Amino acid sequence: MSSVKSRPTSLQIMPKRSRNSEDINPLSSARSNSSGGGGGSNTNSNSYDQHTSNLWHRKSGAGYKLFIDYYSAQPLGVVGVDTDTTNNESTTSSISGGGMSRAALKRRRQKQKKKKKPSSDDGGQDDSKREDGVSNNTSTTTQKRHQQQVDASHPLVQVFNSTTKDNNQHLHMTKFIHALSRPLPLTLRFRQHNIEDDEQKEQSVELKKELAANYSNLISPVLYDPSNSIYQSTSNSNLSKSNLKKISPKLKELIVEGSMNGTLARQELGSMLPVLCLSACGAMKAGSKVLDLCASPGSKTLQALEIVCGNNTNNGSSTKKGRIIANDVHSKRLDSLRDAVLRSGMPTSYTSRITYTNFDASIFPSPKSEKLFDAIVCDVPCGGDGTIRKDKFILPMWSPNISNSIHGLQLKILLRALDLVKVGGVVCYSTCSLNPVEDEAVVSAALRNREDDDDSKTAFELLEWPQDLLPGFIRRPGVTDWKVAYYDQDKKSIDDEDDDFGSLSFVDTYEHAVSVGMSDIKSTFWPNLTKNRHLRLDRCTRLLPQDQDTGGFFLVLIKRTR
Repeated sequence: MSSVKSRPTSLQIMPKRSRNSEDINPLSSARSNSSGGGGGSNTNSNSYDQHTSNLWHRKSGAGYKLFIDYYSAQPLGVVGVDTDTTNNESTTSSISGGGMSRAALKRRRQKQKKKKKPSSDDGGQDDSKREDGVSNNTSTTTQKRHQQQVDASHPLVQVFNSTTKDNNQHLHMTKFIHALSRPLPLTLRFRQHNIEDDEQKEQSVELKKELAANYSNLISPVLYDPSNSIYQSTSNSNLSKSNLKKISPKLKELIVEGSMNGTLARQELGSMLPVLCLSACGAMKAGSKVLDLCASPGSKTLQALEIVCGNNTNNGSSTKKGRIIANDVHSKRLDSLRDAVLRSGMPTSYTSRITYTNFDASIFPSPKSEKLFDAIVCDVPCGGDGTIRKDKFILPMWSPNISNSIHGLQLKILLRALDLVKVGGVVCYSTCSLNPVEDEAVVSAALRNREDDDDSKTAFELLEWPQDLLPGFIRRPGVTDWKVAYYDQDKKSIDDEDDDFGSLSFVDTYEHAVSVGMSDIKSTFWPNLTKNRHLRLDRCTRLLPQDQDTGGFFLVLIKRTR
């Protein structure tokens, strides 16, 4: 077994931790400080000043403008796509151009147009199929979703429209902003565990039949899932979690009943992806030992449990059931996780395979048995701007300072995960943030940390998206270039003297950030273009809301090769 650097060595079921100064939620702390002066530390501000600053930030609408200005300045591929790019250019493995400037992509498109063959009337390719032969039906459905009415009353749309009225630099974000203005469609997943009870299997079959017969106008299987286990509300229904009871009380009763008897899980698409990817690449299977480092609220823990405790039969014999270590640093969230497991309807023979631990994920102890993990779910605390469509509190308080503040913790957690995975095992790092400072910057820093460590006997590589997973699914590749910024509420914008929202300032280098007094600085914020291409950050996956009418999400598979 490969050696592991010295770490605490006990793994045990921990008692509930007392609430003390060390049990403070770093994400809450980052958000509460996000509206303060980004150009210097605000540790001397008293609680009244901080409360007043946060109240002003929320009421002023500064968060909406900061969000638009920050992401519109990022290279194409971060959240926005070229306005001339159609869904027919999408592929299941990637959509090229991540991190390229708009000018570079424009030049490339001009070259492609010159080489483009005549239309189908002249013998060209049928638009209903891509070059790889996969039908574009999913893209057609996505286009229908784009045609849904935009909520013009949404504050984000209002700020966006006022910003783009005299300035076309934000137009590449139009579909992104419009998608965010709509409520998040309802999604659910039929559980895939192999339960020996034929009655419970029959429940799943019967529920699918009932949905197809009576509710197909409201919810149906997504076209990119061959197993027909992932369901999403239809584009014409506008069905979401918040209006489910109002639109169809009977459907809500069915879904609640199915989630309580173990038939289905109410889970967003982004949340499903880490476990689906770990399973598809072979790292997570029946009998696997899995660590969920930041497990609450528990949807990924339960999804992984279905796989590791499933029956893997060879000549009629079943392998030993796997085990899940579900960890969370906050005792109250751990209690919520236990409650979610009890409510899941999963059989005791499965749920008994979960061990709950209460550790700081960045210093999670090495297993006492010295046997490392087959797969690790590393879904870290994040700024959460991928959850805007369901969490109305994110945008009013949005600031790039949140990502800057939490980047260091995310990096520590990922580095610890890389220590705990066995040779040949895989870590899935993920966030529900679209900010590269929390995504590609963390992944790049972790891999470069391991490459630059002369004493390290470990090596890692980024894996490609599993080839056969969700055919027709639209994913965007990770980017190799991005911009870093900070926000200072007390500083006036140079470009607009009438702007009382403070100043969003972009900094090119670590030295530049130091010179302007930026707080929470880490040298790992900035991209290293040469090394980033070498690391193959394009193998990361960005889930953009406008592609499949989902939330935003980021993930990457990291395999330990020695």
